Amino acid sequence: MKALRILLTAALLVASPVAMAIHGSAQVSEIDGQMAVSAIMSAGTRASLVANVTHVPSVGVIRLSVRGMRGAETHMLTPEDFKILARKYTGGIARLQRSLAANPVTREALDRRNIAIGRVWGVQVGSNGALRLYIY
Repeated sequence: MKALRILLTAALLVASPVAMAIHGSAQVSEIDGQMAVSAIMSAGTRASLVANVTHVPSVGVIRLSVRGMRGAETHMLTPEDFKILARKYTGGIARLQRSLAANPVTREALDRRNIAIGRVWGVQVGSNGALRLYIY
């Protein structure tokens, strides 16, 4: 009985809308949206963190151009909302992109994953140098 329950749960997860998302694209959840807003708004100040990265063990990507799943009670941002926000913080985003390009370690990590630096609108830098990129 326990094995059947595990099998059914696994089948539901595989058939869920999240699993059917575009391959290689993370849908923006409500929490990802909040983190993206923070990353975009602080892109200029995070540029100095990027400049000090010496090792990038992993890169996570949140694609802001992919619509998230909306429920009745969610207040998720749309791709258009992110465009409006990015226009307000273009100076900071440009500083972040310059920092990513100037650091050979981050530039190589993005090149290896075919991520154009010009698409990066925000970043989170982990304590070990891991990057979470918010791209459009």
